[in-house]
Amino acid sequence: MMNRVSGFTLVEMITVIIIIGILSVVILPKFTGSDSFEAHPFRAQLISALRLTQQRAMQQTNPSDNYCHQIVIDDDRYGVENRVSASCGTETNLSSLDPDLSGHIVDSRYDIEFSVKNKSNPSIIGFDSMGRPLADCSGGCEILIKQTDIDETLSIKIESEGYIHAI
Repeated sequence: MMNRVSGFTLVEMITVIIIIGILSVVILPKFTGSDSFEAHPFRAQLISALRLTQQRAMQQTNPSDNYCHQIVIDDDRYGVENRVSASCGTETNLSSLDPDLSGHIVDSRYDIEFSVKNKSNPSIIGFDSMGRPLADCSGGCEILIKQTDIDETLSIKIESEGYIHAI
């Protein structure tokens, strides 16, 4: 007579333990709070806005058109200015810019602050026809996205030749 033994093999047990470990590291922080994740989407949005503004500056290169391609960064917001303007590079008040200025205002519950390292706000970042940074970012700069309630700071680097990346 044969005895039938049922149970899990060692390989199955190890696989289940590894899967539970991975899930606990990835998913558990989302249930306990999202504080450490809030600055990341704002950084990704700002990188996208910077790259879009840079691309527009590289495409609209006719000097007689007098296009303005810049981003104005203030404490809790940033605005993308893509328009025909004689005052390009001089307007820093986001509320007084033309209605075609698109921007992003961060809800106060997130406690997010924007700044250009070693510059005072508001700051202007423009691009020339080759995609190189101008104004407060000429020669390259670092943009800081700080989540004040947990003291976390993320950075965006704009190199002197125009490469934009997260650091």
